[in-house]
Amino acid sequence: MFEILDATEDDLIAVRVGNGTADGYEEFYSLLIERTKQHGSIRVYEEVPDWTATTYLTHLHGILPDLRYGPEFDIRSYACVGDSFWAKLLFHQWRAIRPVWPVAPDQMRYFQLDNRDSALQWIRNGSARP
Repeated sequence: MFEILDATEDDLIAVRVGNGTADGYEEFYSLLIERTKQHGSIRVYEEVPDWTATTYLTHLHGILPDLRYGPEFDIRSYACVGDSFWAKLLFHQWRAIRPVWPVAPDQMRYFQLDNRDSALQWIRNGSARP
């Protein structure tokens, strides 16, 4: 489901995400919980290239883990980097339910895939703790 990218460090988790699976969400959320315990809150950078309608639908696997594990981790900022309607749709849906959803961060931004350097710069600097 996901691949950890080299940009991962300390409280920043950088991943490339493909199809969602129940096991993949369990593994990913275990990482988020571990890093939250170490750092108090975390930043997440996600690349979501080449998503299709099918990829989008596989991420319905994330609903139950969100509710189950969401209170155990704290994402303070999230950068999504994608190149499809489907990736952008999921981002905007998540953003719309942010006020009531247990895993939604305070700061969220969507970047086009060709702007991944700007996304990394924002997640590293622009979303840093005050």
